[in-house]
Amino acid sequence: MFASRIVGLVCLSFLLLACEMEFVAPPPPDAAIVFPLAETDPVGSEGDAADDPVIWVHETIPAASRVIGTDKDFGIEVYDLDGKRLQRIAAGLTNNVDLRYFDDNARYSALAAASNRSHNTISLFLVDRQGHLTWLADNEIDTGLAEPYGLCMFKNADGMQVFVNDTDGSYQHWGLTVDDSGSGLPTVAAELWREFAVPSQPEGCVADDANERLFLGVEAEGVRTVAASRTTSTELTTLVDIDGTILYADVEGMSLYLDGNAGYLVVSSQGNYSYAVYDRLPPHQYRGSFVVADLEDGSIDGSGETDGLDVSSANLGPDYGQGMLVVQDGFNTLPSEAQNFKYIPWARIASALGLN
Repeated sequence: MFASRIVGLVCLSFLLLACEMEFVAPPPPDAAIVFPLAETDPVGSEGDAADDPVIWVHETIPAASRVIGTDKDFGIEVYDLDGKRLQRIAAGLTNNVDLRYFDDNARYSALAAASNRSHNTISLFLVDRQGHLTWLADNEIDTGLAEPYGLCMFKNADGMQVFVNDTDGSYQHWGLTVDDSGSGLPTVAAELWREFAVPSQPEGCVADDANERLFLGVEAEGVRTVAASRTTSTELTTLVDIDGTILYADVEGMSLYLDGNAGYLVVSSQGNYSYAVYDRLPPHQYRGSFVVADLEDGSIDGSGETDGLDVSSANLGPDYGQGMLVVQDGFNTLPSEAQNFKYIPWARIASALGLN
């Protein structure tokens, strides 16, 4: 009864907010409640600016890990695990961001990529071993797309790769080759490997490297999968359709919580301010939904109308021993400031949903 009342109060708060904004559907009736532990500084741009985060994990000091987020009116922002902004990069109108780690590089730990609507490109960033980003401004990948939108990275035996989509449903699959043989910054060569399309506007996607599977969201339709390897078919398979209860359009950000060979897919159901959790592996059983609510002391607000999100199962220190979820917040209300990102310990989600 108490949980139902809490859900009802959360629904009411969402609906009151909707009176000022737009219609918001109620979350699933059995949605669990979780609370954020921290939030980032607001992004530097006003309005609908924050969009997508990715978590970078420090290889030796978990608590020194970073969250990289997009300000789609400016570029890239980097935060520590307390939410303090450490870096801003004026890279342009970046929308989605992702990264993959190098296997063996003496200077850099990872390569990040972001969709960029300033010049319809993919922007690339080197991440050093302390989490500082360097923009490879001379290595912008010209996509030829009208509006590069969603993006995610993938890595298998063929190396690092990027999937990027357009609002018209177009998808591109790029292969990346990194040359770090010189004394200056590494360079990255890109080759377009595959193109395919989804029926209507996509955005969020995430690649399961180990199983060579791409999960992608079609905003008004649901979640689909496609084989991620360059040599395989681009035929789409339905994971779940929008049903107006668990998933309410738009389907937005998605990420994978890896737990050995198993784990979970987390999906932002933007239309009802909730998040759905599915098994990573087929048949992708639905494990429950949750909402992120305001702290009772009013110090941190919850999250709503989430675009992008990212989750990591890495031990990120005492506060995030089972990993963390980072979600974009469409309405940063306590206090009323520009949009930002909320941090939720995975342990709170696992407990709320009864995940093993």
